[in-house]
Amino acid sequence: MGRGPTKKYHKALNADYVKGTLTCLKASTIKRVINNDFPNVLNIEPTNRCNLKCVYCPRTRASKGVGLMDWKLYTRIIDEASKYKKLLMLNFHKDGESFLHPRFLEMVRYAKKKNVAKTIHINTNALSWTDKLMDEIIDSGIDDITVSIDAARATTFKKHKGVNCLSKVERNVRLLLEKRDKRGLHKPFIRVKIMEFAEVSKDEIAEFFARWEGIADFVQVTGIHSWGGAIKNVKVTDENSQSRYPCVIMWYALVINWNGEATVCSVDWNTEIKVGDAKKNTLHEIWNSKAIKDVRRYQIEKEYDNHKICRDCVVWVSIGDLTSWLTKKSEFYE
Repeated sequence: MGRGPTKKYHKALNADYVKGTLTCLKASTIKRVINNDFPNVLNIEPTNRCNLKCVYCPRTRASKGVGLMDWKLYTRIIDEASKYKKLLMLNFHKDGESFLHPRFLEMVRYAKKKNVAKTIHINTNALSWTDKLMDEIIDSGIDDITVSIDAARATTFKKHKGVNCLSKVERNVRLLLEKRDKRGLHKPFIRVKIMEFAEVSKDEIAEFFARWEGIADFVQVTGIHSWGGAIKNVKVTDENSQSRYPCVIMWYALVINWNGEATVCSVDWNTEIKVGDAKKNTLHEIWNSKAIKDVRRYQIEKEYDNHKICRDCVVWVSIGDLTSWLTKKSEFYE
């Protein structure tokens, strides 16, 4: 989620975001865009089904179960979003592999038709892509794709993701790039990612970078986090800080799970911080609810232990300390 430990890989990904991340907005952008009408970044989870078994993912332990977002719920969310200022980013992912939703690309096309976001982004493992689906991906209009490959060696991939299919994933990514380039198109922008932590050697990181540099549009090396302490056997390598300050993400982002439940953070894998239900409330109502204001106030008042997911999280670090500025924005927490 954050930028990771190796400075040489800290590169710009998007003009609105902190260098090296697509999660943390720049402080200057935050001060310019946050408002009480609607979030600036929206994460929608089409499904939390997945075709991998990553050892660093707590997905299967979530109390919400596994399911698919209802089409009517989805279109209601997008229709509402279209009435407000364009989102900086619409993320089509959270705890699962979104391509396993049978109507996923239809979801993308609907959002593009409604022109709801400056950028539509998906994080995927690319395992389910077929030749036909790749053409549909290009035609859908999706702007930005991050492929979490997370290995340069088949043994590492199998160890961490539970399936021996690295070569298939690499082939799929290369073929999508070829198909796009043959059409003379620049979208979707395709980034490949690996996480830098104790279980991946520095040689493999370099190998990954060398393999994809000049082929993918961007090679991203990030740190790893523990999903707010949910994964016990991983040493966190995302950025950290000696001092704690408020997580500003909940001032600009909202997450809607496949079942409609809303939370303030994509790291909140078990919906510990439920701030509303999109089946019952509009997103505008959720964005101004007492529940979400209470969560922000806990941050202002430095009650970080109020929620376990916040207590052990490090994703907030990259943005920096905006406490004094946030405190003046009482309409967000009172």
